[in-house]
Amino acid sequence: MQRYIIRRLAFMVPTLLFVTVAVFALVRIMPGDYITAQMAESRGADPEFLDKLRAELGLDEPAPLQYFKWMGGIVTGDWGTSYWQNKPVLDVIRHALPVSAQLGTMAIVLAIVVSIPLGVVGAVKQNSWPDYTSRMFAVVGISIPNFFLATLVIIYGAKWFGWFPPQGYRNPLTDLSGNLQQMVPAAVILGMILMAQNTRLLRTTMLETLRADYVRTARAKGLNERTVIFRHAFRNALIPVVTLLGFQIITTVGGSVIVEQVLGINGIGQNFIGAVQQRDYPLVQGILLVIITTTLVVNLLVDLSYSFLDPRIKY
Repeated sequence: MQRYIIRRLAFMVPTLLFVTVAVFALVRIMPGDYITAQMAESRGADPEFLDKLRAELGLDEPAPLQYFKWMGGIVTGDWGTSYWQNKPVLDVIRHALPVSAQLGTMAIVLAIVVSIPLGVVGAVKQNSWPDYTSRMFAVVGISIPNFFLATLVIIYGAKWFGWFPPQGYRNPLTDLSGNLQQMVPAAVILGMILMAQNTRLLRTTMLETLRADYVRTARAKGLNERTVIFRHAFRNALIPVVTLLGFQIITTVGGSVIVEQVLGINGIGQNFIGAVQQRDYPLVQGILLVIITTTLVVNLLVDLSYSFLDPRIKY
């Protein structure tokens, strides 16, 4: 196991190097730069003045030189300064990442708590009303887009209950009530599709596992049904769900853009969209680097969890 982890960690180094090159190149393929974005409404600006601004930001330097400067800053802990917010990139990420992490964690936990009972009951009570209920919930959850559900929450929350989501992030240590008012609806909206996906997949894998030979053997030995379901069938049925869960964790880190925009939550997603619109290269590169690093770490943890769920899997 230790040798496997070391190999995986060593493999992450060239992967991250390749990713940094790809991110750096893709960001600069976008039309225009920060100066162009800022001067979009200012016609007839002096070209010499624009060139001077680009020189001050280092945008006039050759792309390879800009890349190596950026990589040198990453190694030394200086990820650059955001053009748009005029703050160090690490400071922006340090303030935005906990917001998205809290939102994503609440959405994932909610998805797990709801989907596991629905998926298991739907498989064990196949073609009964609990099964039909769980299947209907899964179809509805997958079908409704996040942006539409978030819009409904805003409109009918204000119309029926006079409720408006607090604007700006509320720290749970100083304003727990305001934080929950903001985060709970957002977590439900973000977690709805996660619940539906997990419920549907867990029901399918549980149905397949319950028909396996070793489950029939366990029943033939006289084990009670609860032991058969949770000790033998459930653990093996979780492996595909854990794989999907790893993907969902990654998507919630940077994929909560719409929910953050609608509910006014200043997380990674909202900062990323603003940085792309402003052509803020350092901030876009920094956020993408964090998301990609998180992806590699989560994939490693998901792979390691397989051997815990199924002792037959060895590394």
